[in-house]
Amino acid sequence: MHVDRRWLARVLTVAAALLPALCGAQETYPARPVRFIVPFPAATPPDLLARIASQKLTESWGTPVIVEVRDGAGGTIGVNQVVRSAPDGYTLLFTNDIPIVIAPAVSKTAYDPRKDLAPIGAVAQGVSVLVVHPSLGVASISELIAVARTRPGALTFASSGQASTSHMCAELIKRAAGIDLLGVPYKGAAPAIQAVLTGDVSMYCSPAFQALPHIKSGKLKALGTTGTRPSSVIPDVMPISAQGLPDVLASNWYAAFAHSNTPTAILDKIRDSKRRESGLNKCMGDRAARLMASSTQRTS
Repeated sequence: MHVDRRWLARVLTVAAALLPALCGAQETYPARPVRFIVPFPAATPPDLLARIASQKLTESWGTPVIVEVRDGAGGTIGVNQVVRSAPDGYTLLFTNDIPIVIAPAVSKTAYDPRKDLAPIGAVAQGVSVLVVHPSLGVASISELIAVARTRPGALTFASSGQASTSHMCAELIKRAAGIDLLGVPYKGAAPAIQAVLTGDVSMYCSPAFQALPHIKSGKLKALGTTGTRPSSVIPDVMPISAQGLPDVLASNWYAAFAHSNTPTAILDKIRDSKRRESGLNKCMGDRAARLMASSTQRTS
């Protein structure tokens, strides 16, 4: 086949001119707004933490970082959106462990988190706190168990959805204490805690991040936390495991992810690589951010 050498030379010249610009594209990241996809409703802990991160990254990068809520199907809808997005670092995922660990284990998801997502970093790890409406008239786990045994099936617990941390927490209590509680699933943590605030349900295993202001105001009574030791946020509340139910342990984490094919250079900038000090880890380590997220325990 005949090839026009002059034509080929022109093509190579143009390619040579474009190559530095293409290679430099990753170095200028982010050149346009970045999106954090949150797969849970607004005002839930993942959403609140994502907004802290987006604010700090916007200040650090000088480029808008926008939070978009894409909730539904236990968080899998939002994850699917990130997996189907271009692997350029402009569509990121900010979530808890439910659609990453639990959903793929209990149902068939359209994505494989091990293959389709690249971890950017764990931002926080938090325990839950079992809260009840004051009208229930109990002040400890032992008192709750006593009431539940005299009224089998009458006490109800809210959850933020099937197989959520709040659901599993209540099921652990049921099994460990040998009591009968009726579960009422809600579409997210916000309606779940609202249900216990109004007295529509008896109790809820809430993220401490969410329940703290209601505990301080006296609108909810905290009976126990789900860690192995008292929380630094509510140190006066003993762990459930130290109140006669040693197997009731539960926690969740919050983390950011990108498409698995995202260039390493971009992932490094977001992760706060050793060469930079403006990434996600630094912004969430900021004192103001930690104060706003005071009821979560930052991971290293």
